Amino acid sequence: MNKTLYISDLDGTLLNSSSLVSETSRHMLNHLIEEQGILFSIATARTPATVARLMEGIACKLPLIVMTGAAMWTPAGLTNTHFLKTKDVKTILHLTSKAGIQPFFYTLNGTRIEAWHHPEVNDYDRDFMMQRCHTVHKRFILSPELDEQRMKLTMLVFAAADYNLMGNVFQQVKTQTDCSITYYRDIFNNNIGFLEAMGNGVSKAKAVAQLKEQCKAERVVVFGDSPNDLSMRTVADVFVAPENASPEVLRVADEVTLTNNDDCVAHWINNDVKRQSKR
Repeated sequence: MNKTLYISDLDGTLLNSSSLVSETSRHMLNHLIEEQGILFSIATARTPATVARLMEGIACKLPLIVMTGAAMWTPAGLTNTHFLKTKDVKTILHLTSKAGIQPFFYTLNGTRIEAWHHPEVNDYDRDFMMQRCHTVHKRFILSPELDEQRMKLTMLVFAAADYNLMGNVFQQVKTQTDCSITYYRDIFNNNIGFLEAMGNGVSKAKAVAQLKEQCKAERVVVFGDSPNDLSMRTVADVFVAPENASPEVLRVADEVTLTNNDDCVAHWINNDVKRQSKR
């Protein structure tokens, strides 16, 4: 039986439509990790501020890939951190500001993540902050200026705006910087587009490859629903999409399984462990 590393995205994949890991999934995953000895982790655009809460009660023994691969996280703190070039941060700040978009710039201050944002906050960004502000892992900084020191320690830039407007900004950032950059629709509101920018070469795929080497896995199975998960397909032996995945993902998935509301990740892993044990 090959030593397999299982990696799951969170939103739209491991999380149900209420943005939670169901009790069924939690119970099944704990059994698989503790009794079957599987290697399990996640790869998400989220930061430890929400990952810690969402993954509470799941007995993960491996580092968790956060901020689209810009870092890994364990309860002891962040590791494998990667930063954008200062000149690229300045370019993104200029291009988004010109388009009337105010992104969040995730910076590292010692061991704590600080998310800088301009004091001009729209309703979407205000709700975004309110859902994530009650945590020891991150704090929001509202300030008119992003200082040079924060620019040097920026790990991730995240912005949300009208999908078409964000598409125009994405094309400009893509051609004017060396960033790794993704652009995709909000799974809850198709009119909203997300932009994520990380340091050159940073991706979920690269982080998964590092984790595979770290735990000496021979096989990698990845679960994802969104275009920002597709980089992981390049390092996966099997790429599995939930039935609710975006059309771009469904077209290229090796397998399509149940929806995220049907505990698809836990059930697929459970069945895979049974199949592998018979070989």
